[in-house]
Amino acid sequence: MYRSKVFLLAAVLIAGSFFSNQVKADSYKLYVNLPLSGPWSSFGEGMFNSFKLAIDQGNASGELGNLKLEVVRGDNAGDSAQAASLATKAGTDAKVIGAFCCWSSGLALATHSTYNRYGVPTILGGSNDHRSTRPFHKSAVIFRNSPYDLINMKMLATYVTNYANMKRVFAIDDNTAFSVTQANEFTKAADKLHGKGRVVGRESVQLGEKDFTPLITKLKGMNLDGVFYAGHMVEAALFRQQMLKLGLKIPMMSSGGVFSNTYIKTAGEASEGTLASFWGLPLDHYPEGRGTKFEKDYAAANFQDPYESFGPMANAAGQVFVQAIKRISSQGKVTRKALLKELNSGRYTTTIGEFGFDSNGMLEILHIGIFRVENAKWKLLYRTDRAATKFTKIAD
Repeated sequence: MYRSKVFLLAAVLIAGSFFSNQVKADSYKLYVNLPLSGPWSSFGEGMFNSFKLAIDQGNASGELGNLKLEVVRGDNAGDSAQAASLATKAGTDAKVIGAFCCWSSGLALATHSTYNRYGVPTILGGSNDHRSTRPFHKSAVIFRNSPYDLINMKMLATYVTNYANMKRVFAIDDNTAFSVTQANEFTKAADKLHGKGRVVGRESVQLGEKDFTPLITKLKGMNLDGVFYAGHMVEAALFRQQMLKLGLKIPMMSSGGVFSNTYIKTAGEASEGTLASFWGLPLDHYPEGRGTKFEKDYAAANFQDPYESFGPMANAAGQVFVQAIKRISSQGKVTRKALLKELNSGRYTTTIGEFGFDSNGMLEILHIGIFRVENAKWKLLYRTDRAATKFTKIAD
């Protein structure tokens, strides 16, 4: 009787081990590291939903066979230490095959060495700082699905000086890695185009600051043609409202930290006329109707939050992971190392277009748009070509 129980227990353990191994072999995690709470949560939730939509569609399509991808919801709350902690959790979980991170440049920069240490292939969603890109760092596992600031700021400076013909611009940053680097690169690009003198001043504010009266009063006496606010949407909305209230009725330009429908809602009527350079296009400008399809699919999924401005890029990141993992699965090599090799060599069909990553992990599509708020909507004025070398005029 005793021997029978021993054999039965052994059989159960063997079977349990077998099924456990099967689950481990056929189920893999993609770890999301985004600001899902705090002041940047509107961006983070839209990105998470858009990324998850691509993974859900990949699972439902049957193209992955018995393999199943699970999206792990990681909330960094806009905090660098928390983002780094989430990166460690992803790295130490053997079932995590890849990661999607981080929206803010500061959060991304805080995680690169960790993802690299654990060999986790990571696609960035939103981080604009060029230091998040090879060869500016040594993290060989990092890939981008948007152009970095050296390109984005060059095109904004080109628009401001060559197209809008602004001769006196004041630059403002909010002391974050993203903001400081953008203001630096905008100034460098303007200097390179026209020599020193187009950017006539520079000052820093702080995240959470609410009263900009002293700075705006100073700017009123400088005979400016425009202000470049290289910061984030909450403070930018307050700054724009106070500009107009105090009579500083000149254009305000910004970039990805402000390009948001949430900015328009927060600033209200004061948002009208705000300009922004953004590394994305209206959905109907993406090829073969893929952008409008994404919009319909997102609506059909009944997410509670809008996809916001970074949704299409997040969706594209999810599509890249699905296609890459499908390919390595067909070769019987579902490992981080195999995924990394595939990302370095493959081509992908996504919501934002077809592309591959170059030797520095940068995607080949560098479309950048110049937008202006009109009637409470972002209106596309100019867009670049695929390589972001020149502008095409879309509207006045």
